[in-house]
Amino acid sequence: MLRLIILCLIFISIFSLLFSIEHLAYEQGYIYKNILFYAEKALLAEEGIPPRLENIGFIYPPLAFLPFLFIKNYEIVSPIVSTCIISIFFIYLSKTSKKASYLSVGYLLLNPLVLFLATYRFEILLFYILLTLSVGMLIKHMESGYSFYLFASGILFGLTFFLDFRSLFLTPFVAIAIFVNTKEQEFSRKLALIIVKLSPIIFFALAWGYLNWVFTGNPFTFVKSPYSFFKSGSIDTHVLIAKGNIFKSLSYTILKLLADIPIILPYFTLLFYMRKYRIFYMLPMFMLYLSPIFLVFLSIYFASFFPAYYHTVIFLFFAIVFQMFIYKKPTKILMISFLISLVFSWILPLYSKELNEKYFTKFLISGKITQNIMDYKEVANILRKEQCKKTLIDDASSFPIVVFVGNPKMFYLPYMYEYYTVLSYPKAYADCIVVDKTSNADKISNRFPEATFGHINGYYLLYENKKFAIFKK
Repeated sequence: MLRLIILCLIFISIFSLLFSIEHLAYEQGYIYKNILFYAEKALLAEEGIPPRLENIGFIYPPLAFLPFLFIKNYEIVSPIVSTCIISIFFIYLSKTSKKASYLSVGYLLLNPLVLFLATYRFEILLFYILLTLSVGMLIKHMESGYSFYLFASGILFGLTFFLDFRSLFLTPFVAIAIFVNTKEQEFSRKLALIIVKLSPIIFFALAWGYLNWVFTGNPFTFVKSPYSFFKSGSIDTHVLIAKGNIFKSLSYTILKLLADIPIILPYFTLLFYMRKYRIFYMLPMFMLYLSPIFLVFLSIYFASFFPAYYHTVIFLFFAIVFQMFIYKKPTKILMISFLISLVFSWILPLYSKELNEKYFTKFLISGKITQNIMDYKEVANILRKEQCKKTLIDDASSFPIVVFVGNPKMFYLPYMYEYYTVLSYPKAYADCIVVDKTSNADKISNRFPEATFGHINGYYLLYENKKFAIFKK
């Protein structure tokens, strides 16, 4: 009973911290826009015209959208999901050491990069923790031989695919690690263990390809689409140069890891403690421990990597979990490396190329953050005030407006069959038109080039700011 009370207090404390951070930023007009993107897709899936689950699309990992189908307040989605994730991680750590579990979670909640992921990017945080727990379970299987740990490891690893398709990149390395660990066993036994571990992720990947084929006509839409998960992020110039080249990708990976050493120092410090294991046991464990490095390398090779600092969080998770396998009680050197990492986790993100984590870290220090949603809110308020029954809009970049209005039936959106008919002659259908003047990909400004100058035939300019123009019939 006492343990349950403690867990509830931990849950409430973590949620209060995360929600307070997000709400304070939201009051200043800031939210990470991916939250609104997920919220809009979930809204279209439930209330779109027609309300179909496929409105979410099959080109993004689906588990990121799932919580928004059940939690209608998009503000609390990431804090509540992240609180559950961190609480589960705490329970996992407490099985080995209660004291270490408190210290580890406390340490993570003092890290601005972890707070950034927990407050806004729960899907990445969940991916990192599931991957870490999956590897941890596999190590337990190697130590004990219990098949349950292997089965649990396989399920957790399989679920990572629905959060980040790049987890498929790691399957060859996991297979090799299992094969090496079973050196003295028969080949059939090795194959059986590899199948148990990898079959969930392979099954999930094939099922996702099948769904893509059924609904889009191409099993690889989630890879080839211009809106694909692999193409949705900003790409650094160095990554584009290294794309498809093993040596350049390896070189850039090494340079990136060297630049990140102040934050991921505990990860490399722990490598020196792995010498205590006999060679045939150390090798598979060593390979699994290198999973984050392989993930960075292959992400660079396939040009799905952006040099933000939040990717260092997975290195910290691995260091925390593997430390419990290697030394039940952390050494002084390892503790010092964690302290150094914590200090630089507050310094390096201030110079990040990923502006959201940069602004977020500054916000944690100063309490002030640059607004990024007020233009969208203004447009949404005007559309409601003017009682526009049907509004033509391109939600590729204007999705926050749909969320703030809250009623997708008031819009003509690109996923609708009649959208391009409306776009060709809007006067017959739309009461209002919203144009994003800053987006070169906005379908409406491309169809009506003079709209950016305040003119569309049959409409008058109702409202305009630096980003948007609203026209009314």
